[in-house]
Amino acid sequence: MAEKQGSSKGYDVALSNDFQISDEDLKLRFGFLIHDAARMRRTVIDEVFKPLRVTRSQAWALAFLSRRDGLTQSDLADDMSLGKVTLSGLIDRLEDVGMVERRPDPSDRRIKRIFITKEGRRVIKEMRQLTLECNDKMLEGLDAQEVFNTVETLRKLNRNLKALKARTVSRD
Repeated sequence: MAEKQGSSKGYDVALSNDFQISDEDLKLRFGFLIHDAARMRRTVIDEVFKPLRVTRSQAWALAFLSRRDGLTQSDLADDMSLGKVTLSGLIDRLEDVGMVERRPDPSDRRIKRIFITKEGRRVIKEMRQLTLECNDKMLEGLDAQEVFNTVETLRKLNRNLKALKARTVSRD
């Protein structure tokens, strides 16, 4: 754990490589590094996916559908924490390039279900391979235990953030 040195001395200390920092500065550094790593990974993935002619948002929707093909637009929007209008435009664009298709629900023709097409499956397979290659490079120098510990830490962090969000939303 970090050695305490009193109160925060500002972002310059929190972002330095000095490991003799206060707990407060360590927490600031943690948040900054998560944000910065996520931002850089998004930038890299955007470049890696360019040859597939798929945006990160489209790739994200395809990834969700690959786990539960045939979702309704409403369920997919909920799963992705997106508004229904936002998702509808995203699905429109994926449908226009032949990666998904909307089909009426057999029991209620007002409901549309979204299915991945053969082309969409091909793109998902390539996305998966490109993502694995990118992740291998990103995780270079980390052993399996470090990756496992980081995954467990991020799961706990996400669980805490979801609870915090729920408490914040319930106050509004």
